[in-house]
Amino acid sequence: MATLAGPHSFEPLATTPRFTVEVDGTIIASFSECSGLSATIATEKWEEGGSNHTTYKFPGRADYGNITLKHGVTHSTELYDWFLKVLRREPRVRKPVTIKLVDAQLQEIQSWHFIDAFPVKWSGPSLQATANSIAIESFELAHNGFLRI
Repeated sequence: MATLAGPHSFEPLATTPRFTVEVDGTIIASFSECSGLSATIATEKWEEGGSNHTTYKFPGRADYGNITLKHGVTHSTELYDWFLKVLRREPRVRKPVTIKLVDAQLQEIQSWHFIDAFPVKWSGPSLQATANSIAIESFELAHNGFLRI
């Protein structure tokens, strides 16, 4: 079972559905938007001698899209701190990440487990004193594959 990190790190948003993010088995944040859950398998072409009218295709290497997570700014700094560790090229920055789609009662609907994930991009909020909108930050994670749980 996952544990919560810090007193301010899991602040539920007023939207449904939502996503929770676990890093190394610890829930570090909730998000209102998650995109980039994708995998593409390249094809290798083979032309066989004596078969001049057909090109055969075989499955090749898989390529996984980066995951983009967006949420309202909170007091939590766990993801940003992780991003800084990657930026400073500290060792052991690749971590197992699980993203869970949960309902309004925080009951799990679906999960995805990402292998060797690490942050590759952080985008801070757009700040306007005259706007009445929520300050949104986003994180982009690269990974080496995933499992739908």
